[in-house]
Amino acid sequence: MTAPRFPGSRLLLRVNLYGLLLLALAGGASFLVGSYVITPAVEVPARPATAWIAWHLLGSVDEPERLARELADLKKRVRVEMTLFELDGRVIISSAESVPGPLGAKELAELRARGSQFGSGSGSVGLRNAQGLLRYARVTFPMPEVPLGIGMAQLAAALAVLALLSIPLARSITAPLEKLGGQARAFGEGDLSARSGLRSKDEIGDLARAFDDMAERVISLRRSEKELLANVSHELRTPLARIRMALELVREGDTKRAAGYLTDIEEDLVEVENLLNDITTTARLDLSRGTGGDPLPPLRLQRLSAQELVRAAGARFEKRLPGRKLVCKVTNDAPAIDADPMLLRRVLDNLLDNAAKFSDPETSIELEAVRGDDDVLTLAVQDRGIGIEASELGRIFEPFYRTDRSRARSTGGVGLGLALARRIASAHAGSITVESQPEQGSRFLVTIPAAPSAPPASPQPAAAADGRS
Repeated sequence: MTAPRFPGSRLLLRVNLYGLLLLALAGGASFLVGSYVITPAVEVPARPATAWIAWHLLGSVDEPERLARELADLKKRVRVEMTLFELDGRVIISSAESVPGPLGAKELAELRARGSQFGSGSGSVGLRNAQGLLRYARVTFPMPEVPLGIGMAQLAAALAVLALLSIPLARSITAPLEKLGGQARAFGEGDLSARSGLRSKDEIGDLARAFDDMAERVISLRRSEKELLANVSHELRTPLARIRMALELVREGDTKRAAGYLTDIEEDLVEVENLLNDITTTARLDLSRGTGGDPLPPLRLQRLSAQELVRAAGARFEKRLPGRKLVCKVTNDAPAIDADPMLLRRVLDNLLDNAAKFSDPETSIELEAVRGDDDVLTLAVQDRGIGIEASELGRIFEPFYRTDRSRARSTGGVGLGLALARRIASAHAGSITVESQPEQGSRFLVTIPAAPSAPPASPQPAAAADGRS
């Protein structure tokens, strides 16, 4: 199993990071538009006129009254404030409410080389002649309002960046979903080989892997259905053939020979009845698990002691196989359980029948009931038969699965007994496990939670042998 993680973490993280990148790029686009489109549009037209006025006034410093009037008029009409400086930093005249300081040496050197410098709403203009810089002015002027069209251009640039760069993100999400949707439609139309082929590590990849796993399970179920039909057909063929033979003998008047088939027919019909019971019980458990509500089937619970469970199972085994040796053991502390007696009977009967089928008639079978860890009743069925290969232990509880060794013995069955036993144990909040070695036998362990406040069982005879229990 994979480690739990925050739901949606990987795809959500990718979308968030991509969103932050989009915002950063859109902000950069807006900055570039503002710096190289809007600022020149609103400032550049004002700079030549402002510089010409400053040069004119710097050349009229010998007319202080006229200079003062023009500075005042300039401030009143167009809100341009100007301060005139001598090269040594002395103020000649100023119309600014807050007189700025003189330029530094570095700024003077740049002004001497360029003649004027402008920034955002302010600037410096120098009066030069052949000998160099004579005097300079520092100017402040109001920033014109940004035209609506230029503002819209800035917004359009940001939106264009967002739109263009969001396409890869959208395609990275929609493309695999489109592919997955196409494969799902193909699978639904009967192409059982359709698979997503997606291996990404985000939630879309999880969805694709879930689809692939579902497809594998569907194929497995279809294969199981075919195996069920084949196995049921095989199991029905023998009794039907014997019944047909007996009917033909009766029709020919040979009733004695026909009577010889009755015992075999009766045994075959018992096998068919058990087969049908397994199939119908499995179907009932599966239907209950698929209702979407309580996953457990409706159980008819009764308080059952370990002694009566083992005793009843031994009696049924003796009736079915009177020649087989069954040893029953019940410990004194084996607890009682609340269980459905009919369903639990199916579990024990299946396990005991399997033990008899897959072991030699001369060997004994053991049925034991003990108190297990965590206050449970453990029912153990031990045989000394052919055992199970380690590679097959993980599959023997799958519906319709039969090991190669069990097929070789031609024991019949369709592979539902152990699957049914596991589902019944799960319905009782219990479990079933197996320990097995080839040619040494198998030991199946069924655990069922003890009944609440169930007292330990009273002492009983510890064992029964030679078919008695």
